[in-house]
Amino acid sequence: MQFRNPGAIIEESLRYRWLKNYFSTRQKRDILLDLGCGPRPYLDLYKGSYHKSIGAEHPNAPFPKSSIDIYCDASSIPLGDESIDTILCTEVLHDIAEPTIVLNEAFRVLKKGGDMILSTPFVVPVVDGEYDHYRFTYYGLKHLFHKSGYKIISIEPVGDVFSSTITLWTKPWLKLFNVLSKKTGIRYFYSVYNPFFFLTTTLPQLLYLVTRTLPGFKQLFARFSYGCTGFISHVKRPA
Repeated sequence: MQFRNPGAIIEESLRYRWLKNYFSTRQKRDILLDLGCGPRPYLDLYKGSYHKSIGAEHPNAPFPKSSIDIYCDASSIPLGDESIDTILCTEVLHDIAEPTIVLNEAFRVLKKGGDMILSTPFVVPVVDGEYDHYRFTYYGLKHLFHKSGYKIISIEPVGDVFSSTITLWTKPWLKLFNVLSKKTGIRYFYSVYNPFFFLTTTLPQLLYLVTRTLPGFKQLFARFSYGCTGFISHVKRPA
């Protein structure tokens, strides 16, 4: 389970599982571009599958420089045409005012037959303020990929109505405990060591993730994927 973001334990854990399965079944390739890499939370999953990986991030991003190889805007990547085997882009596209420009730029740097793995939000709270532009449906993603020339391998839901409900439920509690922490200067309020924080935000997410592993529940939840938390898409630049 992934605890990096206390309000997104479900979606980050499900995304991590999907990516772990994807990279563990790939033959070794040359170069991966982690576009919008942040602190590179998936480095341990893909580093063994590529001879080289490049972490790219926006110049104003508040992430450790040690995880970033190049600073650039996602719409203008300082890499050559057809130079990258795989692009990993997680939770970035919704912050881009013109997502088609980014998809076209990614298409440019991908080698023919290269893959892009893209995760995007659907039913989740606004988290990035004025930069949080979009939520993408299955059909919206399909349209964007076809428009930019990609071959769609899969567009898979992350979670379902239940995961989305829990994620939306945690938002006001997280805001409350964050305000209390800042007003009082007591970090304990915004911490799993606070029993009220744990009961209202962490526990519901953990119970969902555990329930998904029980026989029959994953298939049952899949019937409610129309209200999923987000999507993970696997697309290719045609050979």
